[in-house]
Amino acid sequence: MQQSLAIRQEIGDKSGEGTTLNNIGQIFKARGDYETALRYLQQSLAIRQEIGDVAGLCATLFNMGHIHLQNEEVQEGIAKFVETYRIAHKIGYAQVLRALEQLAKDLGQDGLNFWKQLSKQFPES
Repeated sequence: MQQSLAIRQEIGDKSGEGTTLNNIGQIFKARGDYETALRYLQQSLAIRQEIGDVAGLCATLFNMGHIHLQNEEVQEGIAKFVETYRIAHKIGYAQVLRALEQLAKDLGQDGLNFWKQLSKQFPES
């Protein structure tokens, strides 16, 4: 992945760089290294904002929110999910909306509580 990142940076492929940084972040997340994962995801987020990659922005924000939840940083997680929801809702990105719903289901009773708390932040549709 690092080699892929270096090549994308060398050729100026910002979209690919954002995706690769997101993917590297996911690898560190899977290893349980949330701090490093968030560093890579933050870099991905900055690039995706810079180039206007809205779908990528949603994916990175979702991944960041999930890490915060896994790290028991509930408020930070909810903040990322609210931001994800608002962007996805605005552009009609149903895949992210379904992912948020599935996450709540996967969390069981905690997910119900999470969804209620998250729903308080949603704009009325």
